[in-house]
Amino acid sequence: MIDLAPDALALYELPEAATATLTLLRHNENRTYRVACGGQAYCLRIKQPVAGFDLSVLGGDPEALLEGELDLLDILRRETDLVVPEPVPSRTGRKVVRLRDGSLASLLIWLDGVPFDSAERTAPMLFEAGRTLATLRTAAESHPEWNAVPRLSYDRALAERLIERAQRATGILPAETVASMVAALEQIARVMEEQERSEGRHLSHADPGFGNLVWTGDKVGLIDWSLSGSAPSCMDLGGLMGATADRAEQHRLLEGWESVRGTTDRRCLDACFGLSVLLFVCCQYPRAREWTDWFPAALTRWNETIFTPLAEGRRLTCIL
Repeated sequence: MIDLAPDALALYELPEAATATLTLLRHNENRTYRVACGGQAYCLRIKQPVAGFDLSVLGGDPEALLEGELDLLDILRRETDLVVPEPVPSRTGRKVVRLRDGSLASLLIWLDGVPFDSAERTAPMLFEAGRTLATLRTAAESHPEWNAVPRLSYDRALAERLIERAQRATGILPAETVASMVAALEQIARVMEEQERSEGRHLSHADPGFGNLVWTGDKVGLIDWSLSGSAPSCMDLGGLMGATADRAEQHRLLEGWESVRGTTDRRCLDACFGLSVLLFVCCQYPRAREWTDWFPAALTRWNETIFTPLAEGRRLTCIL
């Protein structure tokens, strides 16, 4: 794969860009780099998905969604106290650039802090993480105009597309597991439809894994908004529950969330938690043959503790 990072940087007005130091941090839906130049750090993202990583089931035009993500960050920085990255405009003034191979790229000012997945997590940090995501949700409900920004939609239509994708996994995943996934997604679709009728869908980060939460010393910064979109009220809480298997940590996250949002609708939480796992499986199962050292055991565990209980309308016991 051609390294287009230097080409991307050349499209921005950066001090001392010629001597920039680039460090590849991860490669999933993007090639993500930390860039150091001119005494400033940046995050460069080039949309070149790793082989087998397919988010097309989420829908939407990639360029419009990337522009929407960066516009959203500017809105959040302007209209809330949330700590989020700042997009950097290119030489043309656009926030999104297209490289010579057609790939899209964007640049953000680096958000200083320690990611939760590499930090020694304390009870106050976890409480603040839950409180921060709940504050985002409450702000989104007060700003329905944010829904006009091009973002993803976590709704019944998505659940139905995931059902179609899961059904195509027969032959790659065990037939019994596929059947449980489909039945679980049917239940999730019903819950999401009910939630939309009762409370509407509003902006959620939708990917609050510990790698996307940054501790700044007194606040929680939220990075990587690429999967953000309109969703049921418990979407981010469900993602937080999936960030850790430690029950004490889960309860502290919940306490932070409920300090803002009040008592949680457990049926909605279970559906959103299950959706976060099913999204991963449905988007990534073509890579199952690469992951023989861990994926089969994990899939069996998820089927027993998440997919089957959801399919049967039972409360999940694997969280909280």
